[in-house]
This record gives sequence, structure tokens and C-alpha cells, in this order.
Amino acid sequence: MDNNCEKPKSYIGIVLALISFIVFTFWNRYAQGNDIWYDEVFSLSFAEHGFNEITALTSRDVHPPLYYFYLKAFTSIVSSITGQYSMIIIGKIASLIPWGFLFLISSTYIKDRFGILTFGLFSLMVTVMPQLPSYYFEIRMYSLALLFITAEILISFHILTNTDKNNNLSWILFFITGILTAYTQYYACIAIIGSYIAVFLCLLFIKGQKKSANLIRLAICSVLSVVCYLPWLPVLKAQIENISGKYWIQPLTLRSIAGCVKFVVLPVVYLGKMPEISAGLLLIGIAILTVLFIRKGKRDDFVMALCCLMPAFIVVLSGFILSALGTPIFVYRYLVPTLGGIWLLVALMAEKVIDKNYLLLLLVPILLVSILNIKGTVDEEGNKYYNIDHSYDVVLEVPKNSVIITNFDHVCAIMSYYRPDCSVLLYEGEIDQLLPDMLGNITDNVNDSDIQNLVKDNPENVYFWGSFNSREEIVASWEKLGISNELLDNILIERYWINVYKLGVR
Repeated sequence: MDNNCEKPKSYIGIVLALISFIVFTFWNRYAQGNDIWYDEVFSLSFAEHGFNEITALTSRDVHPPLYYFYLKAFTSIVSSITGQYSMIIIGKIASLIPWGFLFLISSTYIKDRFGILTFGLFSLMVTVMPQLPSYYFEIRMYSLALLFITAEILISFHILTNTDKNNNLSWILFFITGILTAYTQYYACIAIIGSYIAVFLCLLFIKGQKKSANLIRLAICSVLSVVCYLPWLPVLKAQIENISGKYWIQPLTLRSIAGCVKFVVLPVVYLGKMPEISAGLLLIGIAILTVLFIRKGKRDDFVMALCCLMPAFIVVLSGFILSALGTPIFVYRYLVPTLGGIWLLVALMAEKVIDKNYLLLLLVPILLVSILNIKGTVDEEGNKYYNIDHSYDVVLEVPKNSVIITNFDHVCAIMSYYRPDCSVLLYEGEIDQLLPDMLGNITDNVNDSDIQNLVKDNPENVYFWGSFNSREEIVASWEKLGISNELLDNILIERYWINVYKLGVR
């Protein structure tokens, strides 16, 4: 394309990259709150143990250990530098770090290799598109896995477009990034298998003098990856047996394919039909872009497309296979680590086939989805951020050595982490046994008789943190047993409003 077309695209790319940087800087404020949710209790609890203990504990969890090693190392280093600082905030910062590396990769390799518009569009979309923002300050492994898989896609492309050169360093990086990803999260591991499949398929069809040598390198990487994963396979087998038949995830159906698409493109915001309209416009724009790309694309473009899409495709396919085998362990958020590849491909297609006259037609739905999703993120995370100060004050007001009764396992886990100096009980329910073993102050399956005895023996310091509408029915039933209740406050914990009652003897 001529320079008259390239200049506007470059200017737009720079503006979009700047917007992504500003928005992400704004996201950082949401990492400054002490709010956490159920899964994050596991992360924080693992990180407070030694590395050997982390390995033993994660063998009883449903994820491999690398992210927890990363979190442990990061929190230890930052804590030693800053002194006494909230582990929760440090943990959130640890999830922000991968975005910095994504932006660095985008502003260097992606910009130089694919163009400034690709750099800007990718930076924007990987920052603000649906689902992604919250995972940059959630204390889980998703942002780290997103970084690894996006890097693996770019390394794969670099290998496949330089097959006649000595690429030993690239192959080494391909192997190392792959095995690190495999030890970060299981569906991220499956996504890496997708990258290996993409490289294999491309090597079969790409002509070159070193075709056989590259296939041998791929085989060596594959064998080394299996060897490096062998020590963890017995643990994986035990984890699968542990969750088989009792996991809460529903089996996948054909409707789940539409659910995956909806998850990727639908802004998470409550604003009438605007989310659906914006998502529909975006899908139309991507469909037109894809048709133009197929018509105008060159060999390397299709290589990149395969590298970008295969990880997500294999993740979804494996979800269906596991569901058909009776082990439905796929949820839509497992796609998050593969979204870097999807949005990179969209950005690349825009760079390759859209001229300045039609660029705005693509940018309008992207910006509309982005703006709506920014609003949704501000609404959701802002609500938690602005409420956590009061909620956390109420948490700290509970006297030391008190008894806290809950009727929801999520609140039970969070209160156990917040208040290790109190006994936390789960009323008529079970909790993951790993949490009582790690935290030491949780008791589940508590019944009415147990609570009667607790209130009788300790009438001053027994509290009920009631969730859902059933809390009124519970305290009403306790009144009949001679247990009084005083409503102290209504606070937001995780995403749930909790009634805080002080119990006593009538």
C-alpha cells in the first residue's frame, strides 16, 4: 500500500497504543484494594508456604505449581523490599506484570514485524476486550498463561518464517516457553499442544532445504517436553481421579460453541441491548475482515493465522472430548490465555487488508465493544474497590478468638484467610478439604446443635455471616432454638452482599 495509506494507519496505531497504556494505568487502581474471591484464597495460601510445600499442596489442587512458584517468589521479593505490605495487593501486582511484558513485546517485535497499526490494535484489544481486564488484577494464573501462549505463538511464527536459517535459539525458546506454560495451567498446556500441532502442519507444507532438520527439531522439543512433564503425570492422574464424577462443571453441548464466541466478544456490562449490538457489529466486522484476508493474504499471513487460532481451537476441542468422556472440566474462562492469539490475528488482518477508507468501519465496533467493556469493568471492579474499605473494617472489628459462622463456602474461605485468629465454621455444608488443612481454622458440616453449644459456651463472640435469602430463614430457625441475633451490618464480600449478625442467648 502507498504511503498515503500507511501514514494514517501508523498514526491510528500510535493513538490506540497510547489509549491502551492510559487505560491499563487506570486499571492499576483496582489492584490497591483488599478484596479477594474464593479461588484467590488458594493462591494466597499457597504463596505463604515454602516451595516444597507448594508442590505437595498443589498435588491436591486442580492446577500445576508454576504460577504459585511465581507468586511466592514475587511476593517474597516485594515484601522484603517494602516491608509490611498487603499480600493481597502484592498478589494483584504480580498479575499486572504480564501485561507489561505483553506491551513490551507488542511495542518491539510485533511493531517491527507486522506494523504500527497491528501494534496499536493488539495493545488495545489485549487490554480492554471482553473478559481480559479483570484477569490482570485477579490473583490467579490467567495473565501469566496469556503472556506465555502469546509469546509461544510469536516464536512459532518466527520459526516457520525462517525455516532456512539456523534457528536453534528460537527452538530453545519454543521448548522453554512451552514447558513453562504446561506447568502453569492444564488448559494452557493443551493450548501449547495446539502450537506444536500448528508448527507441525506448517512444516509439512512449507518447502525449504532444512525441512527435515526442522521436523527433527520439533520432534526433539516434543520428546523433551514429555520427559520434563513425566514427573508431574502421577499427580495429574491423581487430580483427575479426585475430581472425576463430582466436579460442578456442566457437560458441553453444541450451544457451548456459541457460548465461547459470546464469551470472547460480548462486553460484560449491564446496558440494555448495547452489549449484544456491539458484539454483533464486531462479529460482522471480523467476518468481512476474514473474507478480505483470505482473498488478499499471502503464505506467511496464513501461517500466522494458524499459529494464532490453533491454541484456542485445541482448547475448545479438548473440552468437548473430555466432556464426551464423562469428565466435563471446561469453562469459558479457560479460553482467556488464548485470547492474545485471537486478537493478534484480528490486528494483523486489519494491517494487511484494510485501507484508510475502510479502517474506521472496523474501528467503530472495536471501540464500541472496548468502551462498553471498560464501563463494565469500572462498574464491577469499582463496586468492589469502593466497598472493600468498609467491608474490611467490619471484618477487622470482629474480636480476636471469635467464632464466625458462614453458610457459603466462598465466604467461609475468605473469612478464614482474612481472620486466621478466629474459628470459621461452615453451616451444613462441605468445603474443599485443602483449605482447612492449609489455613487450620475452618470446620465444615456444623449443625444446629453445634451452634447451640457454641453460643451457650461463648455468648459474647459468636457471629453469623449470612449469604443469600436463606440467611433470614436460618436466623429465624435459630431463634426457635433460643439463639438471638442482632443485625450489625450489610457488606460486600467477593461479589455477594453479606448480613453480619451477632448471635447470643435469648
